[in-house]
Amino acid sequence: MKLVLYFADAFAWRYLQETEFMPGYWPERRPLTTVLGYSSTILPCLVTGQPPQRTGIWTEYYRHDRPQSALARAVVGTPLLTPVNLARLVLFRFARKAGLPAAHKLRIPLQFAHHFARHDMDYRRFPPADLPVPNLGDAALDHGLRFFFRYLDHGYDLGRQVRDLDRVLDTYDVAFYYDPSVDGHGHRYGADVRRLKPDLDRIAAFTTEVWDRIGARTDAHMLLFSDHGMTDVERGFDLFAELRPWRIGRDYLAFVDSTFARFWYADERVRAGIRDALRHAPASFLTRADEERYGIAFDDDRYGTDILVADEAVVFHPSYISPTFFRTRDYPDRATHGYRPEAPSASGIFLRHGVGADPGRTDPMPATGVYGVATGTMDSAAVRR
Repeated sequence: MKLVLYFADAFAWRYLQETEFMPGYWPERRPLTTVLGYSSTILPCLVTGQPPQRTGIWTEYYRHDRPQSALARAVVGTPLLTPVNLARLVLFRFARKAGLPAAHKLRIPLQFAHHFARHDMDYRRFPPADLPVPNLGDAALDHGLRFFFRYLDHGYDLGRQVRDLDRVLDTYDVAFYYDPSVDGHGHRYGADVRRLKPDLDRIAAFTTEVWDRIGARTDAHMLLFSDHGMTDVERGFDLFAELRPWRIGRDYLAFVDSTFARFWYADERVRAGIRDALRHAPASFLTRADEERYGIAFDDDRYGTDILVADEAVVFHPSYISPTFFRTRDYPDRATHGYRPEAPSASGIFLRHGVGADPGRTDPMPATGVYGVATGTMDSAAVRR
């Protein structure tokens, strides 16, 4: 049995609608319904088939109070706080470009950093975080199959990866490739399929090479899928400016991502006031029914007492995620993601080749359904053995 899983981060369904991508090549072509969240949310769902409530991961950052550091105690409330925070942001930008794992600790303002923690996410390993439920690697092991994972660098060397294909396919039964290129370039250039053509062409070439090698087998399977789409940014909204009547850190706490804002309040009076102040914002608060539908109805408030989701094409700026919290420039990305799954631009892709691929299936594939398709092929291989 050979199963190749090619994960193209942020390959949007709209790209298939706007251009011809490998026409006639993939017998099964379906949109993928995403999960409310970012890649840190959705990838664990893809590789386990479970919603965030079961994986435990909704966003990378969550509420986790602990004592302030000695530096924070010495600096907070003094004129040094702003220069120190600016220096932290400069260091963050360099640390992130260098790929240092501690970079994330620098993006949150020093006076609030002790209220939050980050899941130990590393996309260069599989799974990207410790998960309490079985993943595709576990499933392969349970089926007696050899599992391979590779994180491909942005704009990876196609020739090098193709040259290594024979070794990979000879050695392993299940191969999982993670390609971040479409996501990275989509953020930079926008959701413009013309600008992304080199990345799409590279994916087409690589998957063609895979099928050329395994397609003659009766037990060959290949999936090409993503986690979400990409949306051009049309406007920013300064959430912090709207909240100036309240003292952050005393009246409330907030963790502001690019498209989510999560709140914790000192009391119900503050909560009512903030919700009223944001009633005309280009965003909406999730209801409990929303959280249950999206699989994020956690029993505790680690991800927020209230969750505000930006309208499609809107970003919260400044935020803790953008390294420009002090309004030194506009939002740096031309496109982003993390909107409600119902948004027209939010869908990813699910393409399938091999036994079981059904051209008649055009209904959306849920992100949590990819795991079942992959493990189903493993089950079939076990039966044949």
